[in-house]
Amino acid sequence: MLEQTLASFDYPNSLVKSYNHWHLLLRPQQTTLGSLILICKEEVTDFSAISIEANKEKHYIIKEVEHVLKSQFNYNKINYLMLMLVDPEVHFHIIPRYEQGASFNGQQYPDPSWGKPPDLSKSININAESQLAFNHFLTEQFSSLSKEQIIPRKKYRRLYTSGCFDIFHQGHLNILAKSKALCNHLIVGVSTDDLILKEKGRLPVIPFEERISIIKALDIVDEAIPQVDKNKQAIVDTYKIDAISVGDDWKGRYPKVTCAMEYFPYTPNVSSTILKSKLNLT
Repeated sequence: MLEQTLASFDYPNSLVKSYNHWHLLLRPQQTTLGSLILICKEEVTDFSAISIEANKEKHYIIKEVEHVLKSQFNYNKINYLMLMLVDPEVHFHIIPRYEQGASFNGQQYPDPSWGKPPDLSKSININAESQLAFNHFLTEQFSSLSKEQIIPRKKYRRLYTSGCFDIFHQGHLNILAKSKALCNHLIVGVSTDDLILKEKGRLPVIPFEERISIIKALDIVDEAIPQVDKNKQAIVDTYKIDAISVGDDWKGRYPKVTCAMEYFPYTPNVSSTILKSKLNLT
């Protein structure tokens, strides 16, 4: 069924850019100049059914779409329509809106429905040759983008933090949020059951696979990996880490690494040990 939906939007001829979980297509009927289709590659017909990874990627794709359409055509508004009546697979119609119209290759194209919802049954007068040239133009614009153009670089490019995350709580969330605020790509190490047993002499309450699945599900986490030992320098070298964040109780006793260090205060009166004590798990 996905193939049928793609075919109805003239894929692959209309392809502008293919992502891990989405195709971005030039809408065959140009309601306004730059009208696009964003269609999920997953075989799903409910918006709620798309994967967490697809949802995260969609957020970034929209930033790319708005950057290109704004910089090239200076739209006034942009409409996102999710219809899925005729074509049931999850997809969006992306319709830039222009108060004064938009131009391409010296030709002016109006927005005939400006001030009202877009009329998808109508299209602007753009001939096949111009539409093909426009498709090539957009493909070049999207392919030349760098991530730094879309997401302004923060203090660090790649930051690492780690923990057991046994009974996830607000303190964990606070440190992860503060870490993400400092970097473009947050990598979180989750201690394996074997490492916790070795370090603390007991197994965690929550098994490793469940703990890492919770971390992976967080929007602020870009990547979650197993922490199998305490060799932090190996993590720095393998994952090209610019900084590591930890609680401020580690100041002066954290293993030496060749990257920057960021120390955060712990959330008062919140810890896994306190929670376990209340639940009689220690």
